[in-house]
Amino acid sequence: MKATPRTILLLALLFCCTTLGAVEVRYAFRKGYTYSYQYTQQSSGKIQTFTSSPSAIQPASTAEFTVKAIDFQDGAFIVDIGDKSSTYRRYLKENGEIKGAPAESGQTIPFFMPLPAGDWKVAEKRQIKKDLNIGGKAVPAAWNLLLKSVDNEKGLAEILFAATMKLPDDRLRQKAFSLKGRLLFNLFEGVVHQADWQTSYKFTFINKEFAVTRNLWDFEKQLSHSLKMTGMQE
Repeated sequence: MKATPRTILLLALLFCCTTLGAVEVRYAFRKGYTYSYQYTQQSSGKIQTFTSSPSAIQPASTAEFTVKAIDFQDGAFIVDIGDKSSTYRRYLKENGEIKGAPAESGQTIPFFMPLPAGDWKVAEKRQIKKDLNIGGKAVPAAWNLLLKSVDNEKGLAEILFAATMKLPDDRLRQKAFSLKGRLLFNLFEGVVHQADWQTSYKFTFINKEFAVTRNLWDFEKQLSHSLKMTGMQE
């Protein structure tokens, strides 16, 4: 076929429509399939006072676990999540919302991202209101999501995310928490392919004497998380 200007223009338009077209990102576990994951976490922290500022970095810890799709009922996937020591069940909606979690033990894995409903365009930002579990307590949070890119050949959607929230504080105690990261979602299989995110928590205790206000000490802790899909089998 001769590469005429009209042909080149049509191919360029087709490419743009494919890469910039809207996609639907949602979970789609296959009944009877088992998905294997590896989760790695590393923490670091420091305390700053008038006289010292010690810091420490903990060795990274890695855990292997599986997500087994049992069934899909009443608008939710029934999945069993297990490792070598225990297994627990969750009921997960297609958008990542947990519908039910009997025998939930407060574990940090697996990582299910909240997903926007309907079609989503590349470079489009979405916001979802969903509680974040901090220290065993549900804290209202706003999740800001950006669909950065879509690889149609590999079926991977790249999503950037960050969570913002307001922690309770007063004139003597100030708290701050942040969460941000990057997610690769497998559009062909409807599961998380890989996710990397960081959380940071800071607590400041303030001493106020008459007109003078000063920080007595600052505590800060960072956690780096990495989740990677390692296999899928029926």
